[in-house]
Order: sequence, then C-alpha cells, then structure tokens
Amino acid sequence: MFPTYSQPILGDNGATMRKIQMFMFMTIDGQAQFPVYAEPPYTDAADDPMWEPRMASIDTIILGGNAYRKWASHWPKQKDNPKASDWQRNYSRFADRCQKVVFSKSLTESLWDNTYIARGTPTEEVARLRSAPGGGIALGGGPRIAQSFLEADLVDEMILEVQPSLVGRGKHLFHTADDPNFADDVIPIGSPGRHDFLLRDARALNDGTLFVRYELNRK
Repeated sequence: MFPTYSQPILGDNGATMRKIQMFMFMTIDGQAQFPVYAEPPYTDAADDPMWEPRMASIDTIILGGNAYRKWASHWPKQKDNPKASDWQRNYSRFADRCQKVVFSKSLTESLWDNTYIARGTPTEEVARLRSAPGGGIALGGGPRIAQSFLEADLVDEMILEVQPSLVGRGKHLFHTADDPNFADDVIPIGSPGRHDFLLRDARALNDGTLFVRYELNRK
C-alpha cells in the first residue's frame, strides 16, 4: 500500500548524507505522554515496529538534557536485569553502543559511556554529524528538542506511535503559535513554519496504538 523506498539526502558534493529520524510517542491530542503504558509495551522484537527494524542501521542518538538523564539512569541497567524483557535487554545493548549526543546547557559531565555534550545549535551539530562517516541518527527526545529540530527543518523522517487517548494536558510534541487574528482556512505550501511529509507506513498495533512513518517531502 505504501512505497518502501526512501529519498536519499545528497550533500553539495552529491554524496549521500546521514538521515535524522525522529522517534516519539504521543497521544491523539498531541501530548508527548505515555497514557497507556509507563514505557513501550514491547516484550520481543516482533512487537516493535518502531525501533527494532532500525537498530542495526543507527549508531547515534540525539537527546535533550532531561531525556538523557532519564535514559542514563534506566537503560544501562536493563541488559543485566533478569526482570527485563528480551526487547528491553536488546534495546539496552543498542543504546549503550550508540553515541549519545546531548543538547544541554546545564550538563557538565557525562552520565553514560559514549556521550558527547553538544554546545552548538541543532543546525551546527547536525551539519557536523552529517559530514562525518557513520550510520543513521535517531532523534530520541524529549519534545523540546524535537520541536527545535522540526522548526529548523532538520528532521528527515518522523516515526511516531499515536496512543488512543486524549489526556488534556502534558508536554506538546508539536509547537504551534497562537494567532487570534488568523482567519484563513488554508496555510499554503511554502508558508513559514509549514513542513510537508509523505506517508510511508501506517498500521494499528494490538492495543489500539497507531504506528506511522512520515518522510520529509523534499520536492
């Protein structure tokens, strides 16, 4: 039903560049929350359409400071946790081996092996990462860093799981500006702040969550 190909990203010299894939969970009303589960409900690789199919190709994870602190306190322990699921142990090993690029003004030291604390802007750091050799780059959270990357037009793919809940509060995944005088029904293509994506995959999971993958429409 959906095309399986992806548009390559070409640099000025014509070489293929590394992609930025945004991985986020959200509710129907756009909050970056987990209303159904405290964490992804996967028990093995077959349950996971989001991370598992892409782990082998990713070697870098971008995180905001708050998300990094939570990840660093949780994921390194799961590979040796007898109570963890096979998926959690596998994800722990994956996250350990990846370089973690952390955007934080307050973080002064690494809390996890293979961590780089980014002091530049998202545009500067992405240019550095894309010019270096390596695999795929995952934008893992939280919502503020996701918003900054989207606003700077740095996200090549959005990989989302939309949970079937309206929670009415929380952290907005997408940033929008209120405009009480805005009366148009249509925001034209090319308008400031508008980004168009192509739907590449969509499927319902067993708990009613909707998995979707969008690719930036570079045309």
